[in-house]
Amino acid sequence: MIGRRRREFVGPIEAVEGGWQVNLDVEERHLLVRLMGELRALLTGPGDHELLARLFPTAYTDDEEKEAEYQRLMREELVASRLEAIERVESAIAPERRDLLDEEETLAFMQSLNAVRIVLGTMLDISDDDPDGDLATHHEGDDGSSGDSPEHHLYDFLSWLLEWTVRSLSPS
Repeated sequence: MIGRRRREFVGPIEAVEGGWQVNLDVEERHLLVRLMGELRALLTGPGDHELLARLFPTAYTDDEEKEAEYQRLMREELVASRLEAIERVESAIAPERRDLLDEEETLAFMQSLNAVRIVLGTMLDISDDDPDGDLATHHEGDDGSSGDSPEHHLYDFLSWLLEWTVRSLSPS
């Protein structure tokens, strides 16, 4: 097309002068706020939920007593930190908010996105250590679920968003 200029792609989150710009539409923001709420419910529910295992990995694999003491001392603080990050994210990406994020909000966004992604990856039996962690190789799970499921697409979206957030925080 003569005279038409091609629009340059703008990432979902980008570093700009004065902070970070979130370039998500209202539906995407609503989705992320809903996911933060679901993560909060999981974190404030029973502490032994299997989906939380990768969020709170074992510190002492060879010493049950030390591990129990570590969990007793640290678990509450770790949960509180995650809940505080969720609150920041919910405020930062609220559909009506249009101002820039500061560095703390952007870091909280990244950490919370990753936590949701880890929980979802646990549900889908996807590991970050898996060299085939990209969804192209996860066509069918052990339970017969398709790699083309809505959950897999959500995992892919969260991974993409996390990658752009990390990029935005990295020096150019």
